[in-house]
Amino acid sequence: MTAEWFERLIENRYIEAILLADNKGRVLRSSRPLRSDDELIASMFQSVEVLAQALSKELQCGAAQMVQISAQNGHLLMFPLINSTYYLVAIVGRAAPLLLLMIELERIISDLTAGDIAVFEDDLPTYREDDSEMLDAAELIRAVQEWLGKRTPGQN
Repeated sequence: MTAEWFERLIENRYIEAILLADNKGRVLRSSRPLRSDDELIASMFQSVEVLAQALSKELQCGAAQMVQISAQNGHLLMFPLINSTYYLVAIVGRAAPLLLLMIELERIISDLTAGDIAVFEDDLPTYREDDSEMLDAAELIRAVQEWLGKRTPGQN
């Protein structure tokens, strides 16, 4: 399938933007130009998934497969891919047919392999481990998990 799946999503008339990131906090591909602060959102995807998984487990709903955030101007649909190694986020308009879009997105991503996504990693700049500008996604996840573990029900 290679990279054609990403282009197929971009061509969907209801999808305003597509963002692909990895669990290291790096944006692998975006259908829109990124601002400098957009790079930080890739690190937030894991935190959102951790919260969604904790909530769905607590409510005994099974594992969370997709996170939807409805906002004033549209919806964000976040799909963890390949054992949460990657995250696909679709930004869709407020009036988009969400159920039809979710079916289409799930159909496309169900066939993805790590190789289909790895083609986007080849274009990334390489960073040193000691690069101070890199946000450590694993550290962020540990902090959220620790915070969740210390919270008692009903506490803000």
